[in-house]
Amino acid sequence: MSTTDMRAEEGGWTPRLVLSMVTMVMILEGTALGYSLVTTALPAVTTHFKTDQGGWLLTAFILSGAVLCPLVGKLADIHGKRRMMIACLLVSTVGSVVATVAPTFGVLIVGRLLQGTVLPTMFLSYSLMRDVYPRRILPLASAVAMTGTGIFSIGTPFLIGWLLDTWGFRGLFGFDVLWMAILTPLLLMTTRETPLRVPARVDFLGAGMLGFGLGILLLGISFGSKWGWGSIGTLGALAVGLLLIAGFVIRSLNFSDPLVDLRIFTRRPILLAAVTAATAYGSTAISSTLAAMIGLTPAQAKLGYGLGMTASEYAMVSAPQAMVMVIMGVVVGKLLNRVGGAVMMRTGLLLLLAGGLLLGFNHGGYVQVLIAALLLGAGTGLSYGSIPGLVISGAPADKQGSIAGMVQVSYSGFASTTPVVLFVIMGQFAIRAPNGTVLYPEAAINAGGLFFGGLVAVGLLLAFTVLRGHKHDSMIGQAPDSPAETPAAVAAEGGR
Repeated sequence: MSTTDMRAEEGGWTPRLVLSMVTMVMILEGTALGYSLVTTALPAVTTHFKTDQGGWLLTAFILSGAVLCPLVGKLADIHGKRRMMIACLLVSTVGSVVATVAPTFGVLIVGRLLQGTVLPTMFLSYSLMRDVYPRRILPLASAVAMTGTGIFSIGTPFLIGWLLDTWGFRGLFGFDVLWMAILTPLLLMTTRETPLRVPARVDFLGAGMLGFGLGILLLGISFGSKWGWGSIGTLGALAVGLLLIAGFVIRSLNFSDPLVDLRIFTRRPILLAAVTAATAYGSTAISSTLAAMIGLTPAQAKLGYGLGMTASEYAMVSAPQAMVMVIMGVVVGKLLNRVGGAVMMRTGLLLLLAGGLLLGFNHGGYVQVLIAALLLGAGTGLSYGSIPGLVISGAPADKQGSIAGMVQVSYSGFASTTPVVLFVIMGQFAIRAPNGTVLYPEAAINAGGLFFGGLVAVGLLLAFTVLRGHKHDSMIGQAPDSPAETPAAVAAEGGR
């Protein structure tokens, strides 16, 4: 029996399907929580462990997810989407437990790597809904899943603030354990497994080469200033990392079913989507780190900045930013077919540039930081929201899902590098207090702002020059035939 026939026989909403949809929304929110809870807690974590390697808290999570998304997508085709979602949730729960009790910073990073396995559930949830939900309710279910996540993102900063102020950073990871422990059995009880199976070859070796290559390369970059940039350790790490990445490129060009088909990036519209998405995601990883440092650093630290907010008070910066981001996401949905994804992306990057420079160089009070956060939220909403449109306009209809996944791997992989590079740059100005705590003076924040500005400026320059195409190149054209072909659904197919 075909999937369409099966849906038609199922009919409409039932209590089980309602609970299934709520579970899906909560799982999607859990993927966002895994990132946002750490950006706010980062100053507390680095102070507790007296480390200058805070960027790895974000890098480990993103890098793990970037490599696993396409890998898990293929395994889901073979073994079932719900089964792989359950596996991802269980491994991520173990990671949260490890992070909660981590006695050292190194153990905490291992926990973050394991936590990153939650990221493939984002695209798997949409794909599973498409397979097992009745066709009549699928559009509404998909819309609720998208908007529900946006609504939660506005309230999440207040939850994170309360948890951090009440229980410390370990309370955040403990909450994640509870969250996953509830959602995993709920998914099992409320959502059927897809009957669809697709034979596929899984390139485990390619995934390993990419993951370890990026990880070892970043290890050399992050510890280069300590080991010495000309030391055997640093040069060896850089060489091994680059060799593994080169090997991944060669394998991808010769493997029949590669993890990432690099040939698709010879198409200018797809390259535009990948480069600008990487710019947007990489820069927002920088700005979220800087904003938390500025907001939560005590003024009496006399570092030249610091609003002295509690984590709960800092939600008065991050919640309005999330609200603007959601609103701009809706704006993209309304205007995408009229103006094209490229225009929306360039506008978003311009707003990111303005907000990031303001944050890096004019952060003396709450109002200045709030204005910067609102600009960053608007830029994030526009740039993130335009990515699916760019992919749809530049990819053949029958390959949009797979190409979206390859674009996601590219920009997620790049975004995993920027937090580490940020802390390497700021580390050149760092001061170590007598108790071992690492302090970053005003010059470090300014340097972070310059790094942010330079990154976005390069992305904008490329978008306005060599990657600029005709207007119709970034227009979606005719309306999609089904919810599975909408921009949101294509984005949700991320790892496929």
